[in-house]
Amino acid sequence: MKKKHWLSGAMAAALLTACTQNSDTPQTPDTPVGQTIESSAVIANFSAVLDEKLTVEDAGEANLSGVVSVLPDYASLSWDSQSFDAVSGATQFENLAFGFGSDPQFGLLFETATIWGLETDLLEARLAGERLTESGALFTRLEGTNVSYFGVTQAFNGLFDMILEGAGEELPEGMELAFDEFESNTERMVMTGVSLRPWELVPLSQEALSGLDEEIPPEALSFVHFGQQMIAVSRSIAIDKSVSSGTVANLKMRQPGAEWSADFEIGLVGADNIQGFDVGTYLVQGYTGNQTSAYSSATLPGEVVTMSGFPAGFSLAQSESYGMSAVTNLRLDKAMGYLARSELPGMDERDLLSLGRWDLTDYRAQLNDREIITAESAYFHADSFEWIIPSDLSFGMQGANLNTGEITGFVQILLEVFMDQSASDDLGETEQAEMDLVREGIQKAIDLMPEHGLDKIPFDVEFRSTWDADGGPADFSGVFDADGFSKTEFELGLTLPDYAAVQAAYEAEDQEAAFEESFENMFAFRGARYSEQDKGGYDKLFGFAHSLGKEYPDQGWGAMLGNMEPPQLRAYLGTMMRMGKASAAAEFPPAADWLESYASFLESGGTFEFASNPPQPINKAFIDAQGDEDPEPEEIVEIFGLTVTHTK
Repeated sequence: MKKKHWLSGAMAAALLTACTQNSDTPQTPDTPVGQTIESSAVIANFSAVLDEKLTVEDAGEANLSGVVSVLPDYASLSWDSQSFDAVSGATQFENLAFGFGSDPQFGLLFETATIWGLETDLLEARLAGERLTESGALFTRLEGTNVSYFGVTQAFNGLFDMILEGAGEELPEGMELAFDEFESNTERMVMTGVSLRPWELVPLSQEALSGLDEEIPPEALSFVHFGQQMIAVSRSIAIDKSVSSGTVANLKMRQPGAEWSADFEIGLVGADNIQGFDVGTYLVQGYTGNQTSAYSSATLPGEVVTMSGFPAGFSLAQSESYGMSAVTNLRLDKAMGYLARSELPGMDERDLLSLGRWDLTDYRAQLNDREIITAESAYFHADSFEWIIPSDLSFGMQGANLNTGEITGFVQILLEVFMDQSASDDLGETEQAEMDLVREGIQKAIDLMPEHGLDKIPFDVEFRSTWDADGGPADFSGVFDADGFSKTEFELGLTLPDYAAVQAAYEAEDQEAAFEESFENMFAFRGARYSEQDKGGYDKLFGFAHSLGKEYPDQGWGAMLGNMEPPQLRAYLGTMMRMGKASAAAEFPPAADWLESYASFLESGGTFEFASNPPQPINKAFIDAQGDEDPEPEEIVEIFGLTVTHTK
């Protein structure tokens, strides 16, 4: 049977040029903008938890001795002194420490821990391996001051030593991996309504581990079991509200070819409705973080670049801050439960997880003290899944600024270090002159960027993808709107296998063949669109090129650009585009008008749009019905509903 090259080629062209959807394909959706939650109200709610003064009448003094007696050998609970306030019903512990391990021991330390409504019966039974399926209250409220970690540096370094020892000769000589500092302190922490949930843990067997991948070493099973235990512990805890304030941390670490340090500060952290790995709301207010990497040595003798990709001798300082970050509807507990039980969720479990709706305000990021990007707000919404397949994903930023001048300056510094590392003492005059010319060109380009408005690009951006699991329609869209530059939009409408087809293929004996068959039978191209609106960006770029050309009149390219003003450059590009019309028309006659539209857009601006609006979806049944003869170009245009327009 004759291959239908015309259709595959035309479809590829339609997809690559992102052409308009037909009437049954949604237009670019209005992606939600702004915060999913009313942040000020949530912040006030969490702050009120910190300020609450709790009184429990007729309360008895908390007793932790029973808990201590049933702790496993690898855990400890200790305190220096204990006192009871009969008026408020609170028991206060000084220097309360939860420890794990023995050599070394690490854990959590409270300078003071004040607790109300402690009930230890279920906890003691749970630690003794009893009443695993029950749920019950643990305490009403816990207040901690100056909460910090201890022994973490030693614990991590012990783990790193095991990793390095296991890798042996595969690692470069002298490779280091160790923490020199790991400090964190939280001024205040409050938890309310803490209870225990049922315990679930089925350790993975060696046979099951080998079944996943025969190359996994047997000793990896202990790490898997440790991870499962941590999952099981986290899933067994429920918290009504958890709030902390005044958190600072400092970390220093030696990595291969680099020394890394970091510090951060957080004003307020709040979370509510915590059920294992499910969280109703998680909010961070006032975050500032900094990290620095100093690349001090190469991985092998004579090498310039370290394992990180940066040159030896280069220092990279990164910092970011934001006013508020909030996550809502985070649901991972059901999926984590399968991991704790050494199971995989089947596709009958459609409502399996949600990555939540993430929102950010007042974001700023710097590289080596150069502000690279800022944004008034940003969001990532991923709370719609079918099993592990996302059915609705969206991302966006509003009021953003990309500081291209600062980015170029950062790259300039990086190139300088590369060139300095690469240069030898006996560098010839020609090579030195070439390097000096590169330096000069970069500096001139940086100096010209502000003059032409290219040093900062303000923009809003939105992307969204949706998939109808019950029918298969999938839509992809995006908008990048840079004020003073351009506005670009794209839309793509497809039909993909629906959930029933995916499930049937997943459960088939030959999964690969089943997936190929379902895709072949259900895939359809429903339409696409690409448009670009010139909002001044071309004039800025051509003005920049003209000015840069004038700096190099003795160069051929410089003389050409320097002698043409931006309108002339636009006309020149339009003319060059038209030169291809004859050859394009010989292969595909409609292309001549398309090239003319784009040439006109380059010359005079406006809006250019390349669109596809097929009268009916193009799928396997449609392709088979076309017969063996290749259609004429005019028929291809009709089949795909192709239109190319330029409007002023």
